[in-house]
Amino acid sequence: MNTRQPQSILSNLFQNKTHALLAEAGFLIMAGIFAAVVQQYVKMPMHLPGKQGLLFMLILTSVATMSRIKGAASITAGSAALYFLVFQMASGDILKPLLFIVVGATLDSLLIFWHRFNKPVLLLALAGALSWATIPVTRLIISALTCVIFKSFMSGLMYPIVTHFIFGFTAALIAGIALKKYY
Repeated sequence: MNTRQPQSILSNLFQNKTHALLAEAGFLIMAGIFAAVVQQYVKMPMHLPGKQGLLFMLILTSVATMSRIKGAASITAGSAALYFLVFQMASGDILKPLLFIVVGATLDSLLIFWHRFNKPVLLLALAGALSWATIPVTRLIISALTCVIFKSFMSGLMYPIVTHFIFGFTAALIAGIALKKYY
């Protein structure tokens, strides 16, 4: 009696895993483009720096925590950055693609700690807040190196950092609570 599985079944199994990972990567790319479109066209009438982080970080944190792919936040934020680089260069902020890549890389590095500590919601919210707050910190570094003054720093240096932190924390907290309840 032959108990070995035929080669065709094993190759089909590997092919399905590859297809599943490719489909998930495609979903991450589409989620990043969707987050960029939502951020670009859904304007909130508040005059607070970082307010668009509510929607963007909600999408980014949700897909990054649900994904099995390491670097999911970087893939999602990178596709959003690519969208802004290709389609929205005339929007006025030429640093937006770079800032989104920094946000995705920061969230990926902070999600490593989130996985190690049994996935608490508050640590996820802190990771989202710190990653969204990298936007004004990166702008502050660029401003110090190039002497370019950004509009968001007209009301002070700490104000945009605090508002970005609050909006990132709120969005990641909502995503964490929703994932804890439904996922």
